[in-house]
Amino acid sequence: MRSSPVVSIIIPTLKEGAFLERTLKQFDTLSLPHEIIITDGGSTDETLPIARRYTEKIVVWGEPRRQTFGEAKNAGARQAQGDYLVFIDADVLIPEPNAFFEEMLAAFGRDPRLVAMTVPLTPWPENRSLVDALFCKPLNWAYIIANNVFGSGNSSGEFQMVRTDAFRKEGGFKEALAAGEDNELFRELANHGRTLSYWKLSVQHSLRRPHKLGWLRVYASWIKNGLSVMIRGKAAYKEWAVVR
Repeated sequence: MRSSPVVSIIIPTLKEGAFLERTLKQFDTLSLPHEIIITDGGSTDETLPIARRYTEKIVVWGEPRRQTFGEAKNAGARQAQGDYLVFIDADVLIPEPNAFFEEMLAAFGRDPRLVAMTVPLTPWPENRSLVDALFCKPLNWAYIIANNVFGSGNSSGEFQMVRTDAFRKEGGFKEALAAGEDNELFRELANHGRTLSYWKLSVQHSLRRPHKLGWLRVYASWIKNGLSVMIRGKAAYKEWAVVR
């Protein structure tokens, strides 16, 4: 019986005490061999005590400057032993994790050229509203069209599942980007294999950023940053605003 992990679940954190336990607890029933890796950017709340109740693999950022998302995710990937790297936000829920990962792994198994997958994003059930549904749909369809139709590779960072060998061959996330490292990784991976938005499944997210800043403002910042990374190779922002 295999004891080494099949999937390495990597969760970047920064002051996630209000969300993290719910996210980690969902994996208590995951029977697939897995490991959970927390990469913390310097939390001063209860994030780290919560994390220690669920995993021994915790990487803490030790520099005075703020850690980028790419640095956090790459730090987790360096500790990973799984065949697949799963990057999720600290406020993401995966409905029925066993069935979810069985289906994702089956999709990878059917296509050796498939190097990375994402899935559509839906709100937490208690946060669901007509406004959220209207704004989530265009984003989800944009990723389905980019990956599944044009093969150009695109994905936000709420959920990304990548073959470990393909990730390491690519060199991981671009650490200098303050934001947009998630989209850029999929674009680069699409040059060497196939990326897919697996529309049959989905994950749930708190949507805290659009709820606090407003959907139109968030969409504008995403578009501005995405175009900047694509055209200039640089993020449009020096730091991505923390929303808690």
